[in-house]
Amino acid sequence: MEELKIIKIDKESTDKMSSLISAKIDKILEDSYQRTFLEGIVYIGSNFFRPEVQLMFIYNDVKFEPVKVSVEEEQKIRRATGMDISTENIPEWYYGLEERFQERGEYPWEFSVRYGTILYDKSGKIKELQQDLKKDQTLDQYLDFWNGICNFEPPLQYKKMMENN
Repeated sequence: MEELKIIKIDKESTDKMSSLISAKIDKILEDSYQRTFLEGIVYIGSNFFRPEVQLMFIYNDVKFEPVKVSVEEEQKIRRATGMDISTENIPEWYYGLEERFQERGEYPWEFSVRYGTILYDKSGKIKELQQDLKKDQTLDQYLDFWNGICNFEPPLQYKKMMENN
C-alpha cells in the first residue's frame, strides 16, 4: 500500500480549521439523537485548486440526519483558513456489502477511510474498518487516479470541547 503525498499547511490555518471542525463535531454530538447513530468521522485532504478538507461522517442507521456545510459556513472557513471543506455521509453497513465492489466509480468511499485520518470513532469500529481496508488490494489501483488527494502536515485534529460525551 502506497502512502499519500504530504501537503504542508501553515500551523495557524490548521489550528483554525481544527477548531472550526471541532465546533461542528461538538454540535452534532450535543444532539443525543445524532450521537446515537454517528459511528465515526474521517477526513482526507485534497489539493486541486486549494487545500480542501473532505469530511466523511459514517453512521449506523438511516435515522442519522446527514451532515452538511452551509454556503455561509464554507465562506467563513475559506476566509479564516484559506481552505475549502466538503462532507459525505456514508452508512457504516455499506462497507460490509459485497455490492460495494460493483458500485465503485473513480472515487470509491473506501479510499477515504483507508487513507484518511480518523477524527472521531465512537466504538473502535472505524479503526477496525480502516485496518481491513488497508489490506484490500482492490483499492490499490485507484491511487493513480488521485494525484490531488493528500494528507496535511500538521494534521487536523478533533479537539473535544464538550464536557458530557
